[in-house]
Order: sequence, then C-alpha cells, then structure tokens
Amino acid sequence: MKSLFNMDDWILDNKIPVKNTLADISISLIYPDYQQFLQLKPKERVRKIDEYLKANLDKLISFKLFDNYTTIGTKRRPTSVKTKVMLHVLSKLSELDFINVRIDAIDGATPVEKNIAPVAGFFCVRMTIAIEIENLKTKKQDIEQRFVMLKAESFEDAYAKIERNKDDYATPYLNPDGRLVRWRVESFDDCFDIGTIELADFNNPEGIEVYSKLKTRKRKSYWDGK
Repeated sequence: MKSLFNMDDWILDNKIPVKNTLADISISLIYPDYQQFLQLKPKERVRKIDEYLKANLDKLISFKLFDNYTTIGTKRRPTSVKTKVMLHVLSKLSELDFINVRIDAIDGATPVEKNIAPVAGFFCVRMTIAIEIENLKTKKQDIEQRFVMLKAESFEDAYAKIERNKDDYATPYLNPDGRLVRWRVESFDDCFDIGTIELADFNNPEGIEVYSKLKTRKRKSYWDGK
C-alpha cells in the first residue's frame, strides 16, 4: 500500500467521527512509460497514451469509490480527477498502483502549521561587465559576460547580495598605457537556481549544472530517435 501524499499535513477534529469525515482530494493518473510506444509513429504514440489514460480513468470510476467528480485535462486525454470521498476511502485508493492521491482539504480538519526557516542554496547570477578605459571613445567597447555563483535564500536575495557588492568589481587600475581601467557591472541579466544546498554536491563526478538558458538556432543536425 502506498502512503498518502500529505495525510500528515492535517489535524483531524476529534469531535467528528472519522467514518463521517469527508475529504476533498485530487487523484492524478500516472503517465505511462513511453518506452512501450517507441515502435510506433509519433501520432500513434499520442493516441496510445490518450487511450492508456482514458482506460485508467474508466477503471478508477469502475471501483465506485466516489460519486460526483470533475475531470481535469481533456475528454481525449484526462490527467486527473477532483472529488470528495469519505476518509476511509483513502486507504482503498492508496492501494491502486495507477494513481497518486493528494488531499486538498478535510472537513473540520486544520492544516498543520509548518514554520520552515528559509534555507540558503546556490545560485548563479549572469551579469554584463562593461570594460571602461580612461578617455577612450572608440566606437566599439569590450564587455564581459560574467557568471557569479553565490549562496542565497531566493532569486531576490541573490540579486541583492550582488548589488551590494557590485562596486567592488569596478575598482580602477592602471593599464600598461598609463590609463585608468575599470570593469563596471552594467546589468544583472539572469539568475539561475542551481538546485542544491550542499557544497558536497559539487564533487559529483557527473558535474553539476550551474547555468542554463534555452535559445533557438538554425538546425545543424537531424536525429531519428535511434
């Protein structure tokens, strides 16, 4: 039997007998393993997945564990169901291996208050650095795309920390021509949540993704899926 996703998030009202308690729930249909459809053409794969999800919805309804429900998704491809059930029905639903159940509310129950302190994780801030040279007015100017990794509690916190220290980047120095040079932070362009809070994760032999940005380009290759 699977454990219910968030049963521990609720404090039941002792004045209401469990057998009379109703719960609002969301039941998601588990997406099939695509490997079984790879021998088919793309449109046929889509049709088979639609049929798979529709069949599992019909199977779920056939157990008659609830009456009224709302289907999420489309008629062709249902993805989940919202309904209201007696609390004891949850244990029966948890025995079904083709669904996941989340409790949205329980009549008379109080959500457990979770005072979770913010946890600092690693972020990567992408910034544009303008390289400025004293009294130099050429038409073109060198810039640097700089990526700085730091610990922060959120995107906003990461930007704020970089902002507070940005003047440290612009400390001028003399170049070989005797001109002052400074590398000035011109803009903060992006912030990427690296998705880890542990420094030890950087020892992963596969490496760790510190920045990512999607772009579109002219196609250079073709893949047939094999």
